[in-house]
Amino acid sequence: MRRKHIVHQSDRVEKIGFAGNSRVGRLGGSTVKLKNKKKTLKFAILCLAIVFLAAVGYEAYSFFAAANNVLDSNISLGDIKSFVSASKGELKETDGKTNILVLGKGGENHPGGQLTDTIQTITINHSDKKVAMISLPRDLQVKFNDGQVNKLNYAYSYGYNKEKDKNKKSDAGAKSSGDMVSKILGVDIHYYVSIDFVGFKELVDALGGITVNVTKDLYDPYYPKDVFTADGGYKKTDAYTTVSIKSGKQTMNGETALKYARSRETTSDFDRARRQQEILVAVKQKAFSIGVLANPKKVTDIFAVLGSHIKTNLGLTEIKELLELVDNLDQTNIITKVIDNNATDGLLYSTSEGGYYLLPKGGNYSGIQKMVKNIFASSTENIEVESIEVYNASGVTGVAGKVAQLLTDKGLTIDKIETYPENLQETMIVDGAGDIEVINTIKSVVSDYKIEKGSTEGVVKIIIGRDYGN
Repeated sequence: MRRKHIVHQSDRVEKIGFAGNSRVGRLGGSTVKLKNKKKTLKFAILCLAIVFLAAVGYEAYSFFAAANNVLDSNISLGDIKSFVSASKGELKETDGKTNILVLGKGGENHPGGQLTDTIQTITINHSDKKVAMISLPRDLQVKFNDGQVNKLNYAYSYGYNKEKDKNKKSDAGAKSSGDMVSKILGVDIHYYVSIDFVGFKELVDALGGITVNVTKDLYDPYYPKDVFTADGGYKKTDAYTTVSIKSGKQTMNGETALKYARSRETTSDFDRARRQQEILVAVKQKAFSIGVLANPKKVTDIFAVLGSHIKTNLGLTEIKELLELVDNLDQTNIITKVIDNNATDGLLYSTSEGGYYLLPKGGNYSGIQKMVKNIFASSTENIEVESIEVYNASGVTGVAGKVAQLLTDKGLTIDKIETYPENLQETMIVDGAGDIEVINTIKSVVSDYKIEKGSTEGVVKIIIGRDYGN
């Protein structure tokens, strides 16, 4: 019986190669090895591509999940495409101005968690890239459509509680507040951002802390000793703790910044509003200093941290345009205004009839609306200067007289030199005229300052703080 000789394919190729030409055999083997190397390389590239796409997909999913917790409507792939290709013009505006309502509230597990202790509008003037911040007091008396009379800070809770769909409650609360603020200020409210205590703390911590220019010492031995739980929640207690923050530039983590923004037992609600404006400026400065706009992962991380603690009706494309606009704002002239009951130029007065309320002087909002309309008067309208006043809030004797003399030497007429009732860290210019030439002259003498829109037309006040000359 003949034995069958089995020839493997690999043997056949090799033997044939050697039979004809020894070099052919060697080249054939190299060709096989080269093909195997190419296959291995392609496989490796494919694996890397899969890993890369998986990572990108995970980041995209993370962004979707995080952003959907913050935005009032879910985003889609189409929204991302629009975000990437969006051009300017997506942002809503009226007469060249975009108005954003900022609301701060206690949130879950806090008594009165849907009452807004922070009520501010941020107005961006597109033409000259200037920004104005206006704070409204929570105790301002308002009347709702059903005839109910309450305080302005109840407006969010009013809309929130009336909405039955839990997914729409935040938007309903913000709309209720926005409608009321729009009626008071006489402007359209285009967007809102609401944030609770936990979200505020986490936002500041996510930014790595903020640096706040504290204008005056804060000491409050009656600050609520509330607890932030390990799972990111918030728990109210009946205990108290002492808050002590010195004037000057202070670096704050989230918890300290929240205390600085909330404290009011030893100061007024109006002082608290001013501190909240300082916080907002500090948050903006820190966010852009660490390049949040240029780093999508940082945006995603911040969205993920904030979760359900912050809500906004801004869309993705609108957020993109807003961030680009804010990055180019005139940082040297942020106008701030707290609507208060100051005896000299306040637009409100207080009453205890039926409880403590603040009411507009004259019985209507016309004075407030006039102030808002002229908030950018320094760049659009020139009101005749009737009086220039210098106040010493530095605690150093003779500083106001020195500044007044320097201004006189530059051709200005000083009508009043007085000591301010309290010491301030930061020098302020309270501008009730908008005369660019006068303001520029003042700026040449007081190089470091904060500018605020004055309520008394024609009056310019220079309040010298401890930072003067330092």
